[in-house]
Amino acid sequence: MEKFKGKSVFLTGGSTGIGRQTALDFAREGAMVTIFDINESGGTQTAEDCKAVGAEKSLFIKGDISNFESVDGAIQKAFDEMGAVDILVNSAGVLRDAMIHKLEEKNWDFVIAINLKGTFLAIQACAKRWIEKCKEMGNLNTMEYPDRRIINISSMAANGNIGQMNYSASKAGVIGMTLTAAKELVRYNVRTHAVQPTMVATPLTEELLTKQEGKFKEMYEGRIPFGIGKPSYISEVILFLAGPESIFMNGNIIPINGGKLGDL
Repeated sequence: MEKFKGKSVFLTGGSTGIGRQTALDFAREGAMVTIFDINESGGTQTAEDCKAVGAEKSLFIKGDISNFESVDGAIQKAFDEMGAVDILVNSAGVLRDAMIHKLEEKNWDFVIAINLKGTFLAIQACAKRWIEKCKEMGNLNTMEYPDRRIINISSMAANGNIGQMNYSASKAGVIGMTLTAAKELVRYNVRTHAVQPTMVATPLTEELLTKQEGKFKEMYEGRIPFGIGKPSYISEVILFLAGPESIFMNGNIIPINGGKLGDL
């Protein structure tokens, strides 16, 4: 199938983990895929792999998701080389875990800058170009404007998680931004959603899951009925939210919870 042929997808944090898996899955469906990441080797590899599995076009752009000029320039380059950005997936994220009394200010600032500010910058960069295009088209009915999607990656940790005040705050903020964007941008035929994964095995979580001889891995396996997740479990939901099956949806916050209701 080529469900996304002719569609341009821009992914932040696409060099590893959920972002990489999502990029490859879009590529298999014929999309044009742009990877934006600070990790040059991983991002370049993902772009090459996307082309190999079926992407119409693929592009890697190195940049800092927390820097306005870097993000805005990357979005503009994607518009220039791909013709547009139809689907934005905000998957860039970092962890700097610590208990409240041990959390350093620099690690608070770093996590908020990447996870929260970075998501805002990417949304803003796309939104202002989409709005400009709609205004050029004149006063039309909502569904007559180009179909655009934003899918943000939040976390079940947005509900609060011990040792993750910075991360939980950033992911709760992503939910607030998602709902705000869903209300502001729907008039321009932009649908905005967020997914909330539970614990997923990725390079980001590898340190946590392997520390103390696997103590935390065992703990999460015991807490999550379906076990620790795979990146594909998340990307499949993202592709659903980006595709025609979800055309009548907007502003959905979808827990991908491994069967566990409530917190992480």
